Order: sequence, then structure tokens, then C-alpha cells
Amino acid sequence: MVRGHVRQMSRAFDDAPKRPIARKTLIRVSKLYRPYRSTLFTVAILIFISALLMVATPLLIRQIIDEAIPTDDRTQLYWFTGWMIGIAAVSGGISYGTSYLNIRTGLTVMEDLRLSVYAHLQKLPLSFFTSTRTGDLQTRISSDVASTQMLLTDTLGVLLSNSVIVISAVVAMLVISWQLSIVALITLPIFTFTMFKVGKRRRELTRRTQKSLSDLTSRTGETLSVSGVMLSKTFGREADQFYDFKQNSSELTVLSLRQAMTGQRFSVVIQTFFTMTPAIIWLIGGYFIIDEDSSISLGDIVAFTAIQARLLFPMAGLFMRGVEISSSIALFDRIFEYLDIDPKIKDPENPVSVDPANFKGEIEYSGVGFKYSEIPPVARTVTNSAEEKERKQSSKELEPSFTLSNIDFSVPSGGLTALVGPSGSGKTSVGYLLARLYDADTGSVSIDGINVKDMAQADISKLIGVVSQDSFMFHATIRENLVFGKSDATEQQMIDATKAAQIFDLIDGLSEGFDTMVGERGYRLSGGERQRLAIARVILTNPRILLLDEATSSLDTLSERMIQQALTRLREGRTTVAIAHRLSTVIAANQILVMDGGKISDRGTNEELLERSSLYRRLYEEQFTAIPSLS
Repeated sequence: MVRGHVRQMSRAFDDAPKRPIARKTLIRVSKLYRPYRSTLFTVAILIFISALLMVATPLLIRQIIDEAIPTDDRTQLYWFTGWMIGIAAVSGGISYGTSYLNIRTGLTVMEDLRLSVYAHLQKLPLSFFTSTRTGDLQTRISSDVASTQMLLTDTLGVLLSNSVIVISAVVAMLVISWQLSIVALITLPIFTFTMFKVGKRRRELTRRTQKSLSDLTSRTGETLSVSGVMLSKTFGREADQFYDFKQNSSELTVLSLRQAMTGQRFSVVIQTFFTMTPAIIWLIGGYFIIDEDSSISLGDIVAFTAIQARLLFPMAGLFMRGVEISSSIALFDRIFEYLDIDPKIKDPENPVSVDPANFKGEIEYSGVGFKYSEIPPVARTVTNSAEEKERKQSSKELEPSFTLSNIDFSVPSGGLTALVGPSGSGKTSVGYLLARLYDADTGSVSIDGINVKDMAQADISKLIGVVSQDSFMFHATIRENLVFGKSDATEQQMIDATKAAQIFDLIDGLSEGFDTMVGERGYRLSGGERQRLAIARVILTNPRILLLDEATSSLDTLSERMIQQALTRLREGRTTVAIAHRLSTVIAANQILVMDGGKISDRGTNEELLERSSLYRRLYEEQFTAIPSLS
């Protein structure tokens, strides 16, 4: 059911309307360059000088042919050729400098964009990540941003350079002969129209290609992870996984080929036309010279064709770069879609000052209500009222009732409150509201009388230590995983924390000790060892409040007993909220809240609940009553 829902949300995103090039998107791209205006101004000056020098060379050739050679004037010949050599040298230096500034600026802008996306994603609520594929996130941060490199690194320079060259060349051609200029430029409107048509097609193919790449990245990450490989091997599905991967890869290959070839015929036509045009110019110009009544000279034709030859690459570059810009807009649309998602959980403008040392750790939930968002915001792009109406209708069908409602309870400083109940009853959601991984829709969650929404999230993380059911470990050493929450921890502090978590003896017995690699997601450690290391990581941060989300669910009986002893000592003087599946871990709690259907159905001590709560009694009996033998 969950997988089907994720697919439905994925389709909602994949089938989002294909937006045309928006002026708003182009403006946003141009704003990325705002911090580098002075560099761009320098580039513009260099490009303008370079363009003028490029047009000057053919005009010098005309002077050599029409004046220096016919009059046997060696002085003019030396001067004109000298100027040509000097122009070539200066142009080379300017070209190198311009390229360096363009590339450096573009790469810096690309880095800024990549950092902006990553930083923004970190601000998004946990609910966004539970409904978004990791592969799609990776593709947008790495591939999508990387694919904009050409556009960011040299497009601005190419457009400016080619535009100046084209304008100056056209002016020079008109000065030489307006008749020949008409012949050379008559087909430009046709090429411009074709460019926009090709660009539109490229933009659509780019969107589909990046979507296919996201699918392939997600599939690779899932099937080649430790868990994915283990699942494939134990069910004998390696061949099926390879077949699905091959299908996805083949689709990406076909789309990439179509994307690369779209516009190639257009490019060939442009180059062929510009290659043929000099012959036409020589034909017409030669006819005028032979006629002897024309004002066109041999030098004019040579200079004209030289300028036209220099016009070939800038014109073709402008046309093809227009196509590239059109397709790259699809990448920026994908990137901006994530940047436009409202983080929702934000720090207040003037957060309350928090000093963990001065907090008692008193917790209070008052009239708390909360519901999950069913559709990722990124999937809600619409372009017309019909689509908007359809989206609202589908959203209404998926809209859930409150996941949590009327949650009221308090935890005194140093107290232990446990949340129990069947799966899906809302236990974890209640705990995550305290850590502000989610925000309450109604009511308030407060610590020492301060609403958690009035605190900075960084301060909340200092107050609350969370041990979740999924003890995530980075593919790094035990030391690096251990100090993740306290980077300045000393060796002795790490030893004390691991001793308290009953895992020091294991680490001390390893040949590399704290420098032992734990493997991807910590798979070189057993489930109990990962959980104890995660608890040691929290112990090291010395939080005022503990949030234990099924903290002992992955442990065997011996490990659980060891952890319970460590947690008993750790809880001394600390406020603890324990989300428990195993009732054996919380029967001594000061207060046990029985969750059912997003509400607190009952509360009290273990003995009180056994007497009056049928749900709690059933949960208790299921865990503590021996299951009769089937034999």
C-alpha cells in the first residue's frame, strides 16, 4: 500500500505539466550572476575589443589588395601586414583571458547553485524525504546542476561575443556592399524560426532524459545497497533486477541519442548554407566586376567573403546556443522546483535564547493536532484551471483526517513517560513533534514553557537527544560516527560514552579500535551493536531530554538488558520520552500513554493500565504470555 502510494506521488510529479520557457526562469538564471557583475563587465569589454579586432583584419586585407599592391607601396604593405600580425597576437591573449574569466565565473555560479539546492533541501521537513526518492534528489543536485555547466560557464560570453561579432560584421558588410549583404543575409529569418522549433523539442527531450536518469539513479541506489543486494540474493531475483535495469538504461540511451541528434540536421543545413554562400558572392561580385560599371572592387569581394567566413561560426554558434539554452531551461526548471518548496518548519525571526544547562526539561503537549501532507509540493505545478480543478479533486480524495488529535500530556523534569500502542497509532509522530522533525498543526509543544516553534532548530537539537529505531551509520569509522553530534569530543569522553552504552569492550577488542570502518549503513556491525553505538553517540552529546524511538527494538535479550542498565543510569536527572514496542522496557515508567488511532486512549502506570485498559492489557498479554506450542 505504501509503495503504491509512493508510485502515485511519483507519477504526479512525472506527469507535471511541461512548462514553456518562462521569462521568470530566465530572469532567475540571470540573477545567479549578480554577485559577479564586475567580472562580467570586464568580460564584456574584452569581448567588444576582440570583436572589433576580428572585423578589422578583413578590412586590412582589402587595403592591401586595393591600395598597397596596385601602387607597389611597400610601406603600406609593411604597415597593414604588421597590424594584422599585432591584431592576431592581441586577439589570442584576449581570447585566453576571456575564456578563463568565463569558465571561472560559470563554475562558481554552478557551485553556488549546487550549495543553494543542498542547503535548501536540508531545511525541508522530514515528510518531504519520506515521499521523495533519494535518486531524484541525487540527480538534481549532481547531474542536473552539472548539466548546466556549459550554459553557465560560457553561454554568456559566447552570446555576447558572437552578438558583437555578428553586428560588427554585418555593419562592415553593409559598408562594403549593401547588394552583396542582402544576398548573404536573406535567409536569416528562416533559421531563426527553425531555431525556436528545434529548441522546444530539445527542451522536452531534456526533461524526459533527466527523468529517466533519476529513475536509473534511484534503481541503482536501491538494488546495489546492502539491503537491496541481500533481498535480491535471498529471493533469487538478480536476473529480474538486471532486466529492469537494462530496460531503464536502454530508455536513457535512446532519449540521450534523440536529444543529442535533435538539431544536428539544422546545424548541418546552416553550415552548408554558409559554406555555399561565398561561391554565390563570388558569382555575383565577379559579374559586377566584369561589367566594369560597378563600384565593387576585387578587394571588396575578398574582404566581404573574409568577413562572411568569420561570420559563419558566430552565426552558427548563436543559433545552436539558442537551442542549448532552450533545452537547459528544462534543467533549471527542475532545480528551481526544489528551491521553490516552502520549508514550512522554519526558525523564528527572533528565536528564544536557549542555554541547555539552564533548562529543567519539563515537557508539555497542549491540544496538539497533526496530519501528514499526502502530495509533495513539487508535484503541484499546474498551468490551467482544468488541471487545477483536477488536482484539487484528487487531493480531496487523498486528504487524510488528522493523524494526531487532542494530544494533551506533560512530562515533569527528570520523569520517564512512555508511549505505547499498536503500529500506526501515532507514537512516533508524537515524539517527532517534540524534536520538531514535524510541526504541530494545532495546539503547542513546549519545553520549560517555551513553544518549540519559538526556538531555533539548532538549539532544539542541543536540548534533545534522539535514538531512533533505524540506527543509521555512515560508511566511516566508529570514531567518525560516534563524534557526529560532538565533533570536539575527547578520547576519554568517547570511552566513557561507549562504556555507558555497553559497547566499549567490543570496540576495544577490535584491531583498529575506534578507527574501525563500520561499512555502508554500519552493516559490519550487528543490529544490537549499531543500536548501542547510536546510543553512545547521543550519550556523548549529553542532552537534557532523551527521545527514545524503539531504541531497543533491534536488540537481543542480552543486549537489551545491557542497554536497559545503561539507560537507567543515563536517565538520572534527565527527562525521557520513550516510544516503545517492547513493554518490558517501559513498565517502570512514571507515566504510560496508550495511543490508539492518533489519540491517547488511556494513561497511567503499568499496574493501573492493566486493570482498566483492555488495549494495554492485550498488548501486555501478547508480549508476556507464552505462545502455546503448535505441535
